[in-house]
Amino acid sequence: MTEALPLRSVGTFIELLIGAMLSPAGFVTEAYLVVTMRNHWTSYYKWLQEGRWSWLALSRQFVCLIMKVVKQDVIHLVIDDTLTLRASKKAPGSQIHHEHGNKPNLARYVRGQCWVSLA
Repeated sequence: MTEALPLRSVGTFIELLIGAMLSPAGFVTEAYLVVTMRNHWTSYYKWLQEGRWSWLALSRQFVCLIMKVVKQDVIHLVIDDTLTLRASKKAPGSQIHHEHGNKPNLARYVRGQCWVSLA
């Protein structure tokens, strides 16, 4: 999968990936705290926010890896969007979202961050 990244970004990606897998929730802050990182946390933040790499290229490499490793006629990929509620407008990517969970204790529209996962 690292073929989709610039060579200097491979170490950063691997540190964040392993940290996210070991942390309870998989958030970047928790990933940083779980693994002894080489750089200051702002380096990882800037790499994620401003780095010159493509999620699309990384996703293609992930699918190619899955197809090589999993020898099945049919492979099921699941895409899920998760809404993390936020109170602050300053939270990165914080927007108003439709709460489609129909929870009685929440408004129909809430402020939050939307995370998309591929499994």
